[in-house]
Amino acid sequence: MAAVPMHLIEVQSMGQDLAQKTVCVKVRLGRLGNTRKVSNSQVEVDTDKSLLLISKHLLDSKELRTIANFDGEIRRYLYDTCLPFEAGIHLCPLALLEQMEGKLREFAARRRDLVETFLTAYPTLCQEAAKRLRSLYNPADYPPLEYVAQQFTLIWQYISFGVPDQLREISTKIWHDEREKAAEMMAEAGREIQQVLRTAMGELVKHMRDRLKDGPEGKPLRFKETTVSNLVEFLGTFDFRNVTDDAELKGLVEKARAMLVGVSADDLRTTSGVRAKVQQGMADLAAELDTMIVKKPGRKFRFNEE
Repeated sequence: MAAVPMHLIEVQSMGQDLAQKTVCVKVRLGRLGNTRKVSNSQVEVDTDKSLLLISKHLLDSKELRTIANFDGEIRRYLYDTCLPFEAGIHLCPLALLEQMEGKLREFAARRRDLVETFLTAYPTLCQEAAKRLRSLYNPADYPPLEYVAQQFTLIWQYISFGVPDQLREISTKIWHDEREKAAEMMAEAGREIQQVLRTAMGELVKHMRDRLKDGPEGKPLRFKETTVSNLVEFLGTFDFRNVTDDAELKGLVEKARAMLVGVSADDLRTTSGVRAKVQQGMADLAAELDTMIVKKPGRKFRFNEE
């Protein structure tokens, strides 16, 4: 019997393990475009027009900006809940699937209300645009209300990741090659997930370490609730996100959890002994995390900043 290369066994094992603990979800957000290019011939300036790229806003709409901001909230939720994978596809831990499905349904309902508010204002916004754009106003830029409504979409679907069985019937070699590539892709995703989680915890721990230091005059630095809550949230969801079974990071998570048991933001502000103990503990954790993080450009989780 021919020996199977060790690398292939390792890759397939890691990829299969990750595939069994996660599901791919594709989310598509759509909304009405609000800019159009303006012909250089319509603008008189003392400049070489070949160097200009001019555009106009079609609508000055707080309703449309609210939808755009809300879409940003949806993306941040997906970014912070799911794990890195292919562009446009989110890798959701199975343990968080029902929670994410419920949240997406909630987002969809809230977004529909925002869209309805915009659609109600749309006719008036078009009239205002005609007055303000003047010679740059083009009625063709403002489609009927029914068309506008169709541009706002929030669609998500769960997709499988693998190699079609039909491919095996056509060519066994191609099927095996594609299977190995799929396993390698999942294994690479696993390695990236591990580094993303380590980096995310490192940033949160260092941020708390730095905010718990004394200032130049020996007085404690001020910090917000998010200094504590962001780290607590990360620690609380870590077990769900730890789909690569990162034992080293889990050990540090347990240390951080123990360090923060019964400790509130007010305790850190008002009790110097607690503050000093936690600050030193965070410094020790940060030093350990530095040895575990591969320094290379990559994706990071986003958290509310101070």
